[in-house]
Amino acid sequence: QALYEKHKVLTYPRTDSRALPEDYIATVKDTLNALKETNYGEFARQILKENWVIPNKRVFNNTKISDHFAIIPTALEPKKLNEAEAKLYDLVTKRFLAIFFPAAELLVTTRITRVENEPFRTEGKVMVNPGWQVVYGKTAQHKPDSDTTLIAITPGKSITTEAIEVIANQTRPPARFNEATLLSAMEGAGKLVEHEELREAMRAKGLGTPATRAAIIEGLVSEHYIQRLGRELQPTAKAFSLITLL
Repeated sequence: QALYEKHKVLTYPRTDSRALPEDYIATVKDTLNALKETNYGEFARQILKENWVIPNKRVFNNTKISDHFAIIPTALEPKKLNEAEAKLYDLVTKRFLAIFFPAAELLVTTRITRVENEPFRTEGKVMVNPGWQVVYGKTAQHKPDSDTTLIAITPGKSITTEAIEVIANQTRPPARFNEATLLSAMEGAGKLVEHEELREAMRAKGLGTPATRAAIIEGLVSEHYIQRLGRELQPTAKAFSLITLL
């Protein structure tokens, strides 16, 4: 809210729209021109040079706009942002830039590696072209950043086994909600309803609105139905009593 009201560097924040008006192409180009001399300049210049801002229903679509369009940066230069505001501005600006880049290209790969003639199967993806992910620092040659990302190698190439480790594990229950995951669950709450008619009634509705969901959580905390323990939100005895009575 402060980035909108105090700094004017983001558009209206209380919306869940993910599209822009169809007549906003010129405004987007103006914003990209304003970003050319910032830390995001490399990407802004590339988008303008390649003419990637064109009519596209995935981005510019009046039918997907509710009260307000998607949150995007304005043409104003951000100044005197605190740490939290700077991180939020960075989050919105990178998403704004990435949406105009082409799709990332990955090869879904099954790799058989033989150690002492014993076959070991690895499944994952090999990055061919990072596309929009370059905005987030990805490259085609980057090191694996997860168990599903593989380095590109030539079939038949010899490799070195650096370590072998056998890990015994147990399944874990789902993690408790934190505020971010609870907000997401509230947005898509209708998907979890088993009753078919109720699920259809709640389809695309969820619980609350983008403007009220955080206040709903705060209300539950202030009424002692849930409590914050670290980053987690945990139900209290009062909450269990309420559910039992209901």
